[in-house]
Amino acid sequence: MDKTLDIDQERLIADFMTLVSIGSHSREEANVAAYIKGAVEELGYVVAEDHAGDIVGGNTGNLIVRVPGNPNWPTILLMAHMDTVAPGHGVRPIRHADRITSDGKTVLGADDKAGVAGLLHLLTVLHSTKEEHPPLEVVFTICEEVGLLGAKALDRSSLQASYGFVFDSGGPLGSIVTHGPAQAKMKALVHGKAAHAGMAPEKGVSAIEVTSQAIAKMHLGRIDDHTTANIGQIKGGFATNIVCDLVELYAEARSLNDDRLRIQQEHMTQVLQATAKQHGVFAEVDWTASYPSFALPQDSFLRIIATNAMNRMDVTPTFVHSGGGSDANVINSKGIPVINLAVAYQQIHTLEEWISLDNLTGAAQMILEIVRATSDYERHV
Repeated sequence: MDKTLDIDQERLIADFMTLVSIGSHSREEANVAAYIKGAVEELGYVVAEDHAGDIVGGNTGNLIVRVPGNPNWPTILLMAHMDTVAPGHGVRPIRHADRITSDGKTVLGADDKAGVAGLLHLLTVLHSTKEEHPPLEVVFTICEEVGLLGAKALDRSSLQASYGFVFDSGGPLGSIVTHGPAQAKMKALVHGKAAHAGMAPEKGVSAIEVTSQAIAKMHLGRIDDHTTANIGQIKGGFATNIVCDLVELYAEARSLNDDRLRIQQEHMTQVLQATAKQHGVFAEVDWTASYPSFALPQDSFLRIIATNAMNRMDVTPTFVHSGGGSDANVINSKGIPVINLAVAYQQIHTLEEWISLDNLTGAAQMILEIVRATSDYERHV
């Protein structure tokens, strides 16, 4: 019979509310990192901080907690991120009868402090039960919200893990992300020709008009089942009496399929440059890869472990594709196969963000059952 220890809901809730109360915008995670270090070191585990903060210009690095386990089993990676989107300073969590929210002036930060709280609770449970488990590397990353920068800066050679699990996805408990998109970001400079808007507008070429016409021709939004594209920001112009001669355009494209992503990038580039040429001007377009796609094979053993963990909770696993990136994209690209599991936060990146008490507890239980299911799997390999 498996050893079990029910999640201490009150302790978990208190820990979560403390975590979200500590402001940790991207590149400003030092205070929450200090809290995590204190909690982990109190249990007697070793915490290392890497140099990711120096690389990305932040005030702390990623934290790596190494938990000894059965030395005959492979090391397992478990991950969540410490940073939140803005506005995330001065969070005042409010506990309601069935959920936790902010006071409506900030985000709550359940993305991803629900994952962080669950991992900290896991360490408490394992410390108490002394149950057998694989060696663990529990990683708390920085700067996930601004391009997965902490995961990118994570030195693969510093990790022993053979495979792992990321706890940072929305959706109901049981949702398991096995496919994530690649993202590319575009910066374009659309050149026009300046002229006095009142005295000689015909001598000018408005970069704003050129850009507007190009955007109108682009395929944007939901392109197909795998691909999306979005214009995120436009900058240009100095005064109403000057025909604008330069526009900066920022956009992105994502796809689960690398070829479709490339086609979408080429389409957006071609439309911008062709429209500019029609007006006798030109556009400079530069694309930067943000993160790669990942796809877990149908026969992956990670699906088996995740399914067994959900079965232990009487939760039906649902394998899904995601339109968003996560640290899982980067870690897979580093050669460590991982999947991203939902911790069931709601309305993230808004002032209405919330998480139910049941889901907060369920996410912590799920993390524990993932480790137990992993142990069972390794016993029978």
